[in-house]
Amino acid sequence: VIAYPDLGAEAIHRYYVEDFPAIVIIDCQGNNLYETEPPKYKKC
Repeated sequence: VIAYPDLGAEAIHRYYVEDFPAIVIIDCQGNNLYETEPPKYKKC
């Protein structure tokens, strides 16, 4: 915990991660691309 330890789970943590491939699909406005993109390409 590097800041606000009194907030418990919402405190600011620092993690060091190696060899952990990840895909982040939430944009800077908080839109979840799992929800917004599939309908664009779905065929009926």
